[in-house]
Amino acid sequence: MNANYVILCIDDEETILDSLSMELSGCFPGVELELVQDNAEAEELARELLAEGLEIPVVVCDYIMPGRKGDEVLAAIHAIAPKARTVMLTGQSSLDGVTKAINRANLYRYIAKPWDRDDLILTLQGALESYVQDATIQRQNAELKELNEGLERKVEERTAELRAANAELAEANRTSNQYLDIIDQHVLICRIDKAGAIVYVSEAFCRKSGFERQELIGRNYWQTLYFNLSESRIREIMTTLERGETWQGEIRHQSKDGRDYWVHEIVSPDLVDESLVLGFTSIRQDITDKKAVEELSITDALTGLYNRRHFNSVLERELGRAREDGQRLAFAIFDVDHFKAYNDNHGHAAGDEVLKRIGRLLNERYRRGRDYVFRIGGEEFAVLLTVRRPDEAEAAAAGLVAAVEALELPHGHSPVSPCITISLGLRLISPDEAPVTVDQVFTEADTRLYRAKAGGRNRYVL
Repeated sequence: MNANYVILCIDDEETILDSLSMELSGCFPGVELELVQDNAEAEELARELLAEGLEIPVVVCDYIMPGRKGDEVLAAIHAIAPKARTVMLTGQSSLDGVTKAINRANLYRYIAKPWDRDDLILTLQGALESYVQDATIQRQNAELKELNEGLERKVEERTAELRAANAELAEANRTSNQYLDIIDQHVLICRIDKAGAIVYVSEAFCRKSGFERQELIGRNYWQTLYFNLSESRIREIMTTLERGETWQGEIRHQSKDGRDYWVHEIVSPDLVDESLVLGFTSIRQDITDKKAVEELSITDALTGLYNRRHFNSVLERELGRAREDGQRLAFAIFDVDHFKAYNDNHGHAAGDEVLKRIGRLLNERYRRGRDYVFRIGGEEFAVLLTVRRPDEAEAAAAGLVAAVEALELPHGHSPVSPCITISLGLRLISPDEAPVTVDQVFTEADTRLYRAKAGGRNRYVL
């Protein structure tokens, strides 16, 4: 039992207090007994006990006492310790006194004198237990209330935090959506699954490629958008990606309506745990304007063909690719027959028009991705083609010689033909032969050109 509990007994007869002390001692372990003979001191004692932090669970008071009756004393103490259980001892109390005690002191029970010891002890034990139970319930209720209030505060705090977090998340989502929309509108992005099927394209990508989104989703990326790339270039990209590495480089693509455009492209594998490839993401930067500027530096201003500066780098690069891909190349050099005589008699302006017309013819005839045409000097031109068979190269050479004469550009000072003609030297590069250098190829084609001239012009030599 709580050591802070005190049972207060009030009676004006010392013998009664002695009897209560003797009979109650040892019945309530841990509970003190306070015996008061002067009922006038009872209230002051109750206040002192409470001030010391003690609790008064039970008050036992005689009814007939000098000065004040027991119901008045109990009512006064009840005002001080309202939770205490009050028990009145009486041998001659009136119903009116009991009623007052019940109404004013919340009387727990009255016991007639002389009392039965067992009944007295059981009554006080019941009163004490009732007090303890009420105190326990009140304490638990207080704890529960405090817990509930704490939970309510936490709920309010968490709710406020959640509102703030939701507001931040909403703002972040709004900002993120704005950024995503900006990216969608201005960045050329395409996502591809592992099988190569397109799963997402940005609006900017669609605008540049000329395709609608629904035309691209589900189609094979490499076949749909890389159709003008060589097999070796595609293999180079795929090999890099299969190693889990990022590939990047400059690529000339073609839009749906046939327009060429250049991009700097970065293709990255989408990895899980740095090992499992789920797909790929392509990000392109439009460099068409940059390439246009570069084209000016490698383009002959008069004819629009590639110039001699670009000739050497392209020939060296394509020789290497042809060896790697096992492909056959045809390299031709030609010049205009008796062009000096044409210039001397028709003027250089007319001569320039002839060169321009031949330039247009070359651009019209050779438009494949790996066909290259150059003006490498005055009236001298070069053509580099990828061919499958020697007869295809020979047909191309014969066709070009015939096509120039078919332009029917008058040349009144040529002993070969009344029209402009060309002489052409052709060198085939086979994947079976030993590697050759740019100088070797050029020299051997040039030798055949002079043989064509020596053989009467307006012809080719293979």
